[in-house]
Formats: sequence, structure tokens, C-alpha cells
Amino acid sequence: MDNNDSQLGNDSQTSSTYPPNPYDPDADWATSIFDVRHVFAANATWEIPAWRNRPALGGWQVNGVVSLRTGYPFSPSIATSNWSRSGNTAGNTEDRPNVKPGTDPNKIITGDPNHWFDASVFELQPQGTFGNTPRNFLRGPGFANVDLSVVKNQVLAGSTKLQLRLEVFNRLNRANLAVPTRAVFAGAAQNETALPTAGQVTRTANTSRQIQLGVKFLS
Repeated sequence: MDNNDSQLGNDSQTSSTYPPNPYDPDADWATSIFDVRHVFAANATWEIPAWRNRPALGGWQVNGVVSLRTGYPFSPSIATSNWSRSGNTAGNTEDRPNVKPGTDPNKIITGDPNHWFDASVFELQPQGTFGNTPRNFLRGPGFANVDLSVVKNQVLAGSTKLQLRLEVFNRLNRANLAVPTRAVFAGAAQNETALPTAGQVTRTANTSRQIQLGVKFLS
């Protein structure tokens, strides 16, 4: 856990780098933006024995890589700069809204790509005040990916080999969703309703299935 993630680039930001209230940085003590609670990674290689011990039918190899993880934390935010009027206008600083009383944090995430979280549980606090939503309050989508390759190693002469490769990335063609749109309110006027784009997932964290062929000479 930490209260400063400034070592990460802007493209990785899922919450404010600096605390909204510069006089109370401890109020932003929370889970780091790169905190992933569960990670599983495995790779395997299977060298297929030659059929009937015929060298010409051997040299086949199958490889696989599996990557699984839970989602990154992120902070719901207010789009306008310095709604709290704290005077903190440093880069990557943003305010957060209020969470309505009685909200169950375990029921905010819907899992719907159009509205990953329930924006109705938030309200825009009076201008000039800080919201009570904790930093990195919610979690984004998880990630699951499988890469496979089939390799044929053919001996040509001596130690020289010809290697043919068929590689398939994201074999299951799974759409791994990225962190959703975090801005809940525009922050243009008091008593405004939540933005229709709040919680929308607009991109994926990896590409669709890709297939490539390769040839190598090994000696």
C-alpha cells in the first residue's frame, strides 16, 4: 500500500497521482494503482515423440502460455479540475465525489461493459468541499489470455535445423476489458446528474486473436 504512485506514466493512471487535499496526504492512503491481488502465470512445452520412431516425422513441439489476473483498482472522479477549490492544480490531480450513505461497496460493480459500476451510488458534493470516496475505491475487469505455438524442427545437415513456427496470440480471442471511464460527474454545476459515460469501457487491454508464421535457420 502507498499514497504516491507518481513513478507510473500517465497512460497507466487510474487515480490521481497527488492527493486532492495537499494538507492531508494521509487521507489518500490506499491500495496502489498497480496492486493486483491474484496473479497466475504458467507456460508449458511438449516435445511430441517421433511417430513410429521416424526422424522425418519428429521434431514437433507445442508451447503454451497462460496469464490470469484480477483487475486493477481505480478511483471514480469528477471531470472538472479542482472542484474542491483547494488550490491544488498540480498535474494529475483530481477530485472524487461522495458515496451515498448506506451504499454497499460490494454491490457497486455491475460487470456490464456499458456501466461497469453503478454511478447512481455517487453524488456531487457541494463545490469547495472534498468528496468522501476513498482513493482506488473500485476494481476494474480481470485479465485472461492464452498464447499457443506449434513448432517443427527439421534437421537439414549436421547441427543445422530449419524451424517452422505457427504462433497464435490470444488463442481464445477473449476481449479483456480495460479500466472503465472514471469520471462520474462533469463538475460544471451543482446538483447535476451522473454522466451517461460513467463506467463505460471504451477499450480492451489486449488485441484480438493474432496469427503469425515464421521460419528460422538454426545452427
